[in-house]
Amino acid sequence: MGLPFKVAVIGVSRDQIITDNSTQNSVSIDYRSTYLAVEIVKYVCQKINLTIMFPPPSFEGTIRNYAKEFAALEDGISDVLTGGIPLLQIVVTSSFDATIPYVIVRLKIFVPCPKSLPGTEKILTTFSLSVWLSIGLVMLLTTAVFWCAGNGPYRSVCNEAHTYRSLSNCFQNVWSVFVGVSLPQQPTTSNLRLFFFLYVCFCFAISTVFQAFFVSYLVEPKYEKKLETIDELLHSDIVYGDHPGVNVVTRFVQYPEYKRFLEKKKLKEDCTNGQKCVKRMVTKRDLAMPLNEYIVDRVAREMGAEGVGKSVCCLDEPIGTGGVILLFKKGSPLLERFNTLMRRYLEAGLPEMCRRGVQHRASLKGGGIFVEAAGDVYFAFSVSHLMPAFVELLVGTVFSSVVFIGELIVNCLCKRRGNIQFVL
Repeated sequence: MGLPFKVAVIGVSRDQIITDNSTQNSVSIDYRSTYLAVEIVKYVCQKINLTIMFPPPSFEGTIRNYAKEFAALEDGISDVLTGGIPLLQIVVTSSFDATIPYVIVRLKIFVPCPKSLPGTEKILTTFSLSVWLSIGLVMLLTTAVFWCAGNGPYRSVCNEAHTYRSLSNCFQNVWSVFVGVSLPQQPTTSNLRLFFFLYVCFCFAISTVFQAFFVSYLVEPKYEKKLETIDELLHSDIVYGDHPGVNVVTRFVQYPEYKRFLEKKKLKEDCTNGQKCVKRMVTKRDLAMPLNEYIVDRVAREMGAEGVGKSVCCLDEPIGTGGVILLFKKGSPLLERFNTLMRRYLEAGLPEMCRRGVQHRASLKGGGIFVEAAGDVYFAFSVSHLMPAFVELLVGTVFSSVVFIGELIVNCLCKRRGNIQFVL
Protein backbone atom coordinates (compact mmCIF):
# COMPACT_ATOMS: atom_id res chain seq x y z
CA MET A 1 0.00 0.00 0.00
CA GLY A 2 1.51 3.29 -1.13
CA LEU A 3 1.48 6.80 0.22
CA PRO A 4 -1.95 8.42 0.62
CA PHE A 5 -2.85 10.81 -2.19
CA LYS A 6 -5.92 13.04 -1.74
CA VAL A 7 -7.79 13.75 -4.98
CA ALA A 8 -10.46 16.46 -5.02
CA VAL A 9 -13.16 16.36 -7.71
CA ILE A 10 -15.38 19.19 -8.94
CA GLY A 11 -18.00 19.68 -11.62
CA VAL A 12 -19.09 16.09 -12.23
CA SER A 13 -22.49 14.48 -11.86
CA ARG A 14 -23.30 12.45 -8.79
CA ASP A 15 -24.13 9.22 -10.62
CA GLN A 16 -20.73 9.21 -12.34
CA ILE A 17 -18.75 9.28 -9.15
CA ILE A 18 -20.31 7.65 -6.11
CA THR A 19 -21.31 4.01 -6.03
CA ASP A 20 -24.71 3.01 -4.77
CA ASN A 21 -23.43 1.74 -1.40
CA SER A 22 -21.33 4.79 -0.45
CA THR A 23 -21.97 8.13 1.17
CA GLN A 24 -20.84 11.59 0.20
CA ASN A 25 -19.40 12.48 3.59
CA SER A 26 -17.06 9.49 3.73
CA VAL A 27 -13.37 10.20 3.13
CA SER A 28 -12.85 6.81 1.48
CA ILE A 29 -15.57 7.06 -1.16
CA ASP A 30 -15.52 4.23 -3.67
CA TYR A 31 -15.27 6.01 -7.01
CA ARG A 32 -16.33 4.45 -10.25
CA SER A 33 -13.75 4.34 -13.01
CA THR A 34 -16.20 5.64 -15.63
CA TYR A 35 -15.30 9.31 -15.64
CA LEU A 36 -12.15 10.25 -17.55
CA ALA A 37 -11.01 12.83 -15.00
CA VAL A 38 -11.02 10.16 -12.30
CA GLU A 39 -9.83 7.30 -14.49
CA ILE A 40 -6.65 9.05 -15.61
CA VAL A 41 -5.75 9.93 -12.00
CA LYS A 42 -6.29 6.33 -10.91
CA TYR A 43 -4.08 5.14 -13.77
CA VAL A 44 -1.19 7.44 -12.84
CA CYS A 45 -1.47 6.70 -9.11
CA GLN A 46 -1.40 2.98 -9.79
CA LYS A 47 1.82 3.37 -11.80
CA ILE A 48 3.63 5.38 -9.13
CA ASN A 49 2.24 3.39 -6.17
CA LEU A 50 -0.01 6.01 -4.57
CA THR A 51 -3.12 5.19 -2.53
CA ILE A 52 -5.99 7.42 -3.62
CA MET A 53 -8.20 9.08 -1.02
CA PHE A 54 -11.22 11.09 -2.17
CA PRO A 55 -12.53 13.93 0.01
CA PRO A 56 -16.20 14.84 -0.44
CA PRO A 57 -16.56 16.07 -4.06
CA SER A 58 -18.20 19.28 -5.25
CA PHE A 59 -20.77 18.24 -7.80
CA GLU A 60 -21.96 21.65 -8.95
CA GLY A 61 -19.50 23.79 -10.84
CA THR A 62 -20.38 27.07 -9.17
CA ILE A 63 -17.95 29.89 -8.42
CA ARG A 64 -18.25 29.20 -4.69
CA ASN A 65 -17.34 25.53 -5.11
CA TYR A 66 -14.36 26.38 -7.33
CA ALA A 67 -13.12 28.90 -4.75
CA LYS A 68 -13.52 26.30 -1.98
CA GLU A 69 -11.58 23.64 -3.90
CA PHE A 70 -8.84 26.09 -4.88
CA ALA A 71 -8.43 27.08 -1.25
CA ALA A 72 -8.31 23.43 -0.15
CA LEU A 73 -5.63 22.70 -2.74
CA GLU A 74 -3.55 25.69 -1.69
CA ASP A 75 -3.86 24.79 2.01
CA GLY A 76 -2.76 21.19 1.42
CA ILE A 77 -6.13 19.62 2.25
CA SER A 78 -6.05 18.00 -1.19
CA ASP A 79 -3.05 17.06 -3.34
CA VAL A 80 -4.59 17.40 -6.80
CA LEU A 81 -7.81 18.82 -8.22
CA THR A 82 -9.54 17.10 -11.12
CA GLY A 83 -12.90 17.30 -12.89
CA GLY A 84 -14.11 20.29 -14.85
CA ILE A 85 -10.88 22.31 -14.66
CA PRO A 86 -10.45 24.43 -17.81
CA LEU A 87 -7.07 25.67 -18.94
CA LEU A 88 -7.64 29.39 -18.27
CA GLN A 89 -5.60 32.22 -16.84
CA ILE A 90 -7.94 32.59 -13.91
CA VAL A 91 -7.27 28.93 -12.98
CA VAL A 92 -3.54 28.60 -13.62
CA THR A 93 -2.32 31.34 -11.29
CA SER A 94 0.92 31.83 -9.40
CA SER A 95 -0.34 29.46 -6.71
CA PHE A 96 -0.99 26.43 -8.94
CA ASP A 97 0.66 24.34 -11.63
CA ALA A 98 -1.30 22.69 -14.42
CA THR A 99 -0.67 19.38 -16.15
CA ILE A 100 -0.93 18.88 -19.87
CA PRO A 101 -4.54 18.86 -21.18
CA TYR A 102 -5.88 15.31 -21.22
CA VAL A 103 -8.92 16.19 -23.33
CA ILE A 104 -9.85 19.03 -25.68
CA VAL A 105 -13.39 20.32 -25.18
CA ARG A 106 -15.41 22.25 -27.73
CA LEU A 107 -18.04 24.26 -25.90
CA LYS A 108 -21.17 24.37 -28.03
CA ILE A 109 -24.72 25.61 -27.62
CA PHE A 110 -27.02 22.60 -27.74
CA VAL A 111 -30.56 22.98 -29.01
CA PRO A 112 -33.44 20.56 -29.57
CA CYS A 113 -33.25 18.74 -32.88
CA PRO A 114 -36.01 19.54 -35.37
CA LYS A 115 -38.92 17.15 -35.08
CA SER A 116 -40.71 15.58 -37.98
CA LEU A 117 -43.76 17.31 -39.41
CA PRO A 118 -47.16 15.60 -39.18
CA GLY A 119 -48.41 13.85 -42.30
CA THR A 120 -51.09 16.45 -43.03
CA GLU A 121 -48.58 19.27 -42.94
CA LYS A 122 -46.21 17.36 -45.21
CA ILE A 123 -48.94 16.79 -47.80
CA LEU A 124 -50.09 20.41 -47.74
CA THR A 125 -46.53 21.63 -48.12
CA THR A 126 -45.89 19.45 -51.16
CA PHE A 127 -46.51 22.54 -53.27
CA SER A 128 -46.12 26.12 -52.20
CA LEU A 129 -49.12 28.39 -51.74
CA SER A 130 -48.58 30.03 -55.11
CA VAL A 131 -48.65 26.63 -56.86
CA TRP A 132 -51.89 25.64 -55.12
CA LEU A 133 -53.45 28.96 -56.13
CA SER A 134 -52.25 28.51 -59.70
CA ILE A 135 -53.82 25.04 -59.84
CA GLY A 136 -57.12 26.44 -58.62
CA LEU A 137 -56.98 29.27 -61.13
CA VAL A 138 -56.30 26.85 -63.99
CA MET A 139 -59.29 24.74 -62.97
CA LEU A 140 -61.57 27.80 -62.87
CA LEU A 141 -60.36 29.06 -66.24
CA THR A 142 -60.78 25.61 -67.78
CA THR A 143 -64.34 25.45 -66.44
CA ALA A 144 -65.04 28.84 -67.97
CA VAL A 145 -63.62 27.76 -71.34
CA PHE A 146 -65.74 24.59 -71.37
CA TRP A 147 -68.88 26.55 -70.48
CA CYS A 148 -68.21 29.26 -73.09
CA ALA A 149 -67.68 26.59 -75.75
CA GLY A 150 -71.10 25.14 -75.01
CA ASN A 151 -72.99 28.44 -74.51
CA GLY A 152 -71.12 30.96 -76.64
CA PRO A 153 -72.46 32.79 -79.72
CA TYR A 154 -71.03 30.04 -81.95
CA ARG A 155 -72.60 27.13 -80.11
CA SER A 156 -74.74 26.26 -83.17
CA VAL A 157 -71.58 25.98 -85.24
CA CYS A 158 -69.58 24.23 -82.56
CA ASN A 159 -72.47 21.84 -81.79
CA GLU A 160 -70.87 20.90 -78.48
CA ALA A 161 -72.21 18.13 -76.23
CA HIS A 162 -74.97 18.85 -73.74
CA THR A 163 -72.68 18.10 -70.78
CA TYR A 164 -70.67 21.24 -71.54
CA ARG A 165 -73.65 23.62 -71.48
CA SER A 166 -74.14 23.53 -67.70
CA LEU A 167 -71.66 25.26 -65.40
CA SER A 168 -71.90 22.51 -62.81
CA ASN A 169 -71.29 19.83 -65.43
CA CYS A 170 -68.27 21.73 -66.73
CA PHE A 171 -66.74 21.94 -63.26
CA GLN A 172 -67.52 18.28 -62.69
CA ASN A 173 -65.65 17.36 -65.86
CA VAL A 174 -62.68 19.53 -64.90
CA TRP A 175 -62.52 18.00 -61.42
CA SER A 176 -62.86 14.47 -62.80
CA VAL A 177 -59.85 14.93 -65.07
CA PHE A 178 -57.83 16.46 -62.21
CA VAL A 179 -58.41 13.48 -59.88
CA GLY A 180 -58.00 10.93 -62.70
CA VAL A 181 -61.62 9.85 -63.20
CA SER A 182 -63.07 9.19 -66.66
CA LEU A 183 -65.63 11.59 -68.18
CA PRO A 184 -69.18 10.67 -69.22
CA GLN A 185 -68.63 12.31 -72.64
CA GLN A 186 -65.62 13.86 -74.32
CA PRO A 187 -65.65 17.11 -76.32
CA THR A 188 -66.74 16.81 -79.96
CA THR A 189 -65.17 19.84 -81.66
CA SER A 190 -61.49 19.84 -82.63
CA ASN A 191 -60.66 23.13 -80.88
CA LEU A 192 -62.12 22.03 -77.58
CA ARG A 193 -60.51 18.59 -77.96
CA LEU A 194 -57.10 20.26 -78.34
CA PHE A 195 -57.67 22.39 -75.25
CA PHE A 196 -58.96 19.33 -73.40
CA PHE A 197 -55.77 17.44 -74.33
CA LEU A 198 -53.59 20.28 -72.97
CA TYR A 199 -55.54 20.26 -69.70
CA VAL A 200 -55.11 16.47 -69.43
CA CYS A 201 -51.33 16.88 -69.88
CA PHE A 202 -51.30 19.55 -67.17
CA CYS A 203 -53.21 17.32 -64.74
CA PHE A 204 -50.94 14.36 -65.54
CA ALA A 205 -47.81 16.40 -64.75
CA ILE A 206 -49.22 17.79 -61.49
CA SER A 207 -50.48 14.36 -60.40
CA THR A 208 -47.13 12.69 -61.15
CA VAL A 209 -45.18 15.24 -59.14
CA PHE A 210 -47.63 15.06 -56.24
CA GLN A 211 -47.56 11.26 -56.12
CA ALA A 212 -43.75 11.24 -56.21
CA PHE A 213 -43.57 13.59 -53.21
CA PHE A 214 -46.33 11.70 -51.44
CA VAL A 215 -44.49 8.39 -51.71
CA SER A 216 -41.24 10.02 -50.58
CA TYR A 217 -42.99 11.32 -47.46
CA LEU A 218 -44.06 7.77 -46.64
CA VAL A 219 -40.44 6.60 -46.90
CA GLU A 220 -38.48 9.59 -45.61
CA PRO A 221 -39.86 12.07 -43.05
CA LYS A 222 -39.73 15.83 -43.42
CA TYR A 223 -38.43 17.91 -40.53
CA GLU A 224 -38.79 21.41 -39.22
CA LYS A 225 -36.13 24.01 -39.92
CA LYS A 226 -33.03 23.43 -37.81
CA LEU A 227 -31.51 26.15 -35.64
CA GLU A 228 -28.05 26.73 -37.10
CA THR A 229 -26.87 30.17 -35.97
CA ILE A 230 -26.93 32.09 -32.74
CA ASP A 231 -29.12 34.79 -34.35
CA GLU A 232 -31.79 32.20 -35.14
CA LEU A 233 -31.68 31.08 -31.50
CA LEU A 234 -32.03 34.69 -30.37
CA HIS A 235 -35.26 35.24 -32.36
CA SER A 236 -36.75 31.85 -31.47
CA ASP A 237 -39.02 30.85 -28.58
CA ILE A 238 -36.40 28.49 -27.14
CA VAL A 239 -35.46 29.21 -23.52
CA TYR A 240 -31.74 29.72 -22.85
CA GLY A 241 -30.32 27.75 -19.90
CA ASP A 242 -27.88 29.85 -17.87
CA HIS A 243 -25.14 27.69 -16.32
CA PRO A 244 -22.89 29.46 -13.76
CA GLY A 245 -19.89 27.22 -14.42
CA VAL A 246 -20.09 27.84 -18.15
CA ASN A 247 -20.45 31.58 -17.54
CA VAL A 248 -17.06 31.59 -15.82
CA VAL A 249 -15.47 30.05 -18.92
CA THR A 250 -17.31 32.24 -21.43
CA ARG A 251 -16.00 35.39 -19.78
CA PHE A 252 -12.64 34.66 -21.38
CA VAL A 253 -14.02 33.73 -24.80
CA GLN A 254 -13.55 36.19 -27.65
CA TYR A 255 -16.97 35.73 -29.22
CA PRO A 256 -18.79 39.09 -29.55
CA GLU A 257 -21.91 37.53 -31.12
CA TYR A 258 -22.36 35.31 -28.09
CA LYS A 259 -21.96 38.18 -25.64
CA ARG A 260 -24.47 40.21 -27.65
CA PHE A 261 -26.80 37.21 -27.53
CA LEU A 262 -26.59 37.05 -23.73
CA GLU A 263 -27.49 40.74 -23.49
CA LYS A 264 -30.52 40.56 -25.81
CA LYS A 265 -31.95 37.13 -24.98
CA LYS A 266 -34.98 37.59 -22.74
CA LEU A 267 -36.07 33.98 -22.18
CA LYS A 268 -33.58 32.64 -19.62
CA GLU A 269 -33.69 30.07 -16.84
CA ASP A 270 -31.18 28.86 -14.30
CA CYS A 271 -29.47 25.63 -15.35
CA THR A 272 -27.09 24.97 -12.46
CA ASN A 273 -28.21 21.35 -12.66
CA GLY A 274 -27.01 20.71 -16.19
CA GLN A 275 -28.21 17.10 -16.23
CA LYS A 276 -31.77 18.13 -15.42
CA CYS A 277 -31.72 20.75 -18.18
CA VAL A 278 -30.45 18.23 -20.73
CA LYS A 279 -33.34 15.94 -19.84
CA ARG A 280 -35.75 18.82 -20.38
CA MET A 281 -34.08 19.55 -23.71
CA VAL A 282 -34.70 15.99 -24.84
CA THR A 283 -38.27 15.63 -23.55
CA LYS A 284 -39.89 19.08 -23.80
CA ARG A 285 -37.65 20.44 -26.61
CA ASP A 286 -37.97 24.01 -25.39
CA LEU A 287 -34.52 24.75 -23.92
CA ALA A 288 -31.00 25.42 -25.20
CA MET A 289 -27.78 25.67 -23.23
CA PRO A 290 -23.99 25.61 -23.71
CA LEU A 291 -22.37 22.44 -22.44
CA ASN A 292 -19.74 19.83 -23.16
CA GLU A 293 -20.77 17.39 -25.88
CA TYR A 294 -19.55 14.45 -23.79
CA ILE A 295 -21.96 15.28 -20.94
CA VAL A 296 -24.94 15.91 -23.23
CA ASP A 297 -24.43 12.66 -25.10
CA ARG A 298 -24.12 10.63 -21.90
CA VAL A 299 -27.28 12.08 -20.33
CA ALA A 300 -29.27 11.61 -23.53
CA ARG A 301 -28.19 7.98 -23.80
CA GLU A 302 -29.05 7.31 -20.17
CA MET A 303 -32.57 8.52 -20.96
CA GLY A 304 -32.84 6.04 -23.80
CA ALA A 305 -32.49 8.68 -26.53
CA GLU A 306 -30.12 8.41 -29.47
CA GLY A 307 -27.57 10.97 -28.30
CA VAL A 308 -26.08 14.04 -29.96
CA GLY A 309 -27.20 14.52 -33.54
CA LYS A 310 -30.51 12.66 -33.12
CA SER A 311 -32.28 13.87 -29.98
CA VAL A 312 -30.07 16.89 -29.26
CA CYS A 313 -28.35 19.03 -31.88
CA CYS A 314 -25.92 21.91 -31.63
CA LEU A 315 -25.24 25.18 -33.42
CA ASP A 316 -22.69 25.11 -36.21
CA GLU A 317 -20.15 27.43 -34.61
CA PRO A 318 -18.75 26.54 -31.16
CA ILE A 319 -18.42 29.16 -28.45
CA GLY A 320 -14.85 28.22 -27.71
CA THR A 321 -12.31 25.41 -27.57
CA GLY A 322 -10.02 24.62 -24.66
CA GLY A 323 -8.24 21.91 -22.71
CA VAL A 324 -9.17 20.23 -19.44
CA ILE A 325 -6.35 19.77 -16.93
CA LEU A 326 -5.36 18.54 -13.49
CA LEU A 327 -4.30 21.16 -11.00
CA PHE A 328 -1.42 20.87 -8.49
CA LYS A 329 -0.15 23.20 -5.85
CA LYS A 330 2.80 25.30 -6.97
CA GLY A 331 6.08 23.36 -6.78
CA SER A 332 4.54 19.89 -6.51
CA PRO A 333 7.21 17.20 -7.20
CA LEU A 334 4.61 14.95 -8.82
CA LEU A 335 3.82 17.32 -11.72
CA GLU A 336 6.45 16.05 -14.16
CA ARG A 337 5.77 12.42 -13.34
CA PHE A 338 2.04 12.96 -13.93
CA ASN A 339 2.71 14.67 -17.27
CA THR A 340 4.88 11.78 -18.45
CA LEU A 341 2.38 9.09 -17.54
CA MET A 342 -0.56 11.14 -18.87
CA ARG A 343 1.17 11.43 -22.26
CA ARG A 344 1.49 7.65 -22.38
CA TYR A 345 -2.15 7.32 -21.42
CA LEU A 346 -3.21 9.66 -24.24
CA GLU A 347 -0.91 8.12 -26.85
CA ALA A 348 -2.35 4.68 -26.14
CA GLY A 349 -5.87 5.90 -26.95
CA LEU A 350 -7.23 5.00 -23.55
CA PRO A 351 -9.41 8.15 -23.22
CA GLU A 352 -11.38 7.13 -26.32
CA MET A 353 -11.85 3.64 -24.90
CA CYS A 354 -13.07 5.16 -21.64
CA ARG A 355 -15.47 7.44 -23.50
CA ARG A 356 -16.92 4.61 -25.56
CA GLY A 357 -17.34 2.52 -22.44
CA VAL A 358 -19.31 5.29 -20.78
CA GLN A 359 -21.51 5.67 -23.85
CA HIS A 360 -22.14 1.94 -23.99
CA ARG A 361 -23.08 1.72 -20.32
CA ALA A 362 -25.31 4.78 -20.66
CA SER A 363 -27.10 3.19 -23.63
CA LEU A 364 -27.64 -0.02 -21.67
CA LYS A 365 -28.91 1.95 -18.69
CA GLY A 366 -31.39 3.93 -20.77
CA GLY A 367 -32.65 1.09 -22.93
CA GLY A 368 -36.44 1.40 -23.27
CA ILE A 369 -36.81 4.30 -20.79
CA PHE A 370 -37.43 7.12 -23.24
CA VAL A 371 -39.51 6.29 -26.32
CA GLU A 372 -39.93 9.14 -28.77
CA ALA A 373 -43.23 9.44 -30.56
CA ALA A 374 -42.12 8.26 -33.97
CA GLY A 375 -45.47 7.04 -35.27
CA ASP A 376 -45.63 9.81 -37.84
CA VAL A 377 -42.05 9.41 -39.05
CA TYR A 378 -42.05 5.98 -40.67
CA PHE A 379 -45.29 4.10 -41.29
CA ALA A 380 -46.78 1.55 -43.66
CA PHE A 381 -49.41 2.84 -46.05
CA SER A 382 -52.66 1.02 -45.26
CA VAL A 383 -56.42 1.36 -45.64
CA SER A 384 -56.56 3.55 -42.55
CA HIS A 385 -54.75 6.29 -44.44
CA LEU A 386 -57.64 6.34 -46.95
CA MET A 387 -60.10 7.19 -44.19
CA PRO A 388 -60.36 10.90 -45.20
CA ALA A 389 -61.42 9.84 -48.71
CA PHE A 390 -64.11 7.51 -47.33
CA VAL A 391 -65.31 10.19 -44.93
CA GLU A 392 -65.55 12.65 -47.80
CA LEU A 393 -67.48 10.06 -49.84
CA LEU A 394 -69.85 9.49 -46.93
CA VAL A 395 -70.42 13.22 -46.42
CA GLY A 396 -71.03 13.68 -50.16
CA THR A 397 -73.48 10.79 -50.21
CA VAL A 398 -75.42 12.18 -47.25
CA PHE A 399 -75.47 15.67 -48.73
CA SER A 400 -76.61 14.46 -52.16
CA SER A 401 -79.29 12.31 -50.53
CA VAL A 402 -80.60 15.32 -48.61
CA VAL A 403 -80.64 17.40 -51.80
CA PHE A 404 -82.42 14.60 -53.68
CA ILE A 405 -85.08 14.23 -50.97
CA GLY A 406 -85.50 18.01 -50.93
CA GLU A 407 -86.02 18.07 -54.68
CA LEU A 408 -88.66 15.33 -54.39
CA ILE A 409 -90.49 17.26 -51.68
CA VAL A 410 -90.38 20.50 -53.65
CA ASN A 411 -91.55 18.69 -56.80
CA CYS A 412 -94.47 17.11 -54.95
CA LEU A 413 -95.49 20.46 -53.46
CA CYS A 414 -95.32 22.16 -56.86
CA LYS A 415 -97.48 19.44 -58.46
CA ARG A 416 -100.02 19.62 -55.64
CA ARG A 417 -100.23 23.41 -55.93
CA GLY A 418 -100.69 23.10 -59.71
CA ASN A 419 -103.52 20.61 -59.28
CA ILE A 420 -105.28 22.88 -56.79
CA GLN A 421 -105.06 25.87 -59.13
CA PHE A 422 -106.39 23.73 -62.03
CA VAL A 423 -109.42 22.67 -60.00
CA LEU A 424 -110.16 26.26 -59.00
